Amino acid sequence: MSCCYGWRNVNGVCQPICKEPCENGFCVGPDRCSCMKGYKGKNCNEDVNECGLPIRPCSHSCMNTMGSYRCFCNHGYTLDTDGKSCIKKLNCSSLRCQFGCQIERDGEMGCLCPPGLYLAPDNRTCKDINECDGLSHTCTECQSCRNTFGSFICVCKDGYVLGTLQDAVTCRDQDECLTGNHRCSHQASCVNTEGSYTCRCDEGYTGDGFRCWKRSNRLSWAAMYFQYKRSKQMRPV
Repeated sequence: MSCCYGWRNVNGVCQPICKEPCENGFCVGPDRCSCMKGYKGKNCNEDVNECGLPIRPCSHSCMNTMGSYRCFCNHGYTLDTDGKSCIKKLNCSSLRCQFGCQIERDGEMGCLCPPGLYLAPDNRTCKDINECDGLSHTCTECQSCRNTFGSFICVCKDGYVLGTLQDAVTCRDQDECLTGNHRCSHQASCVNTEGSYTCRCDEGYTGDGFRCWKRSNRLSWAAMYFQYKRSKQMRPV
């Protein structure tokens, strides 16, 4: 089955081609990206400043982060469980908590950290949890984990691009031979592989595929000597 210009056949299904990868989205048409939430731009490489939108997501203070945002509350208030609303703070000002406090099971009050952060040894400030150091992230084998403040994002490894595979948005193999993102010689053929590619010199040429030169028809001294010895052995007595 042949596909229209700007599309390619992938296992019998016409898939769109984006010459420049959609960094935080997926290709939905020829050179047209659909961005994930929190990103914008032609190639989905621009952050959306949620804190600058007409309808702000936080009831008090807002801090923009790459692909997302964080909410903070004014003095005397603490962040609610939805991570956006601010409620009247408990009378725990003496604890000098960085974000807020809560009543523990034993009835004592302690400092509270938002999701993605943990309480520092001083029991007052909060530090970022690096989800990429452990198994708490959901990145696949073809993705790399990139830690952010209070969260993480998954980015495609070299040789992979973000796209659709079996009706799911994921990182799929980038066909460098189709897009032209390879370093094969002009006298070589590009062969796509999972996450990479190989180069094979054309017939009549030799080399590693990245550099190919015309094969000489002249026999080497070793080959000529071998043929001479062979002819002597086969000569009748």
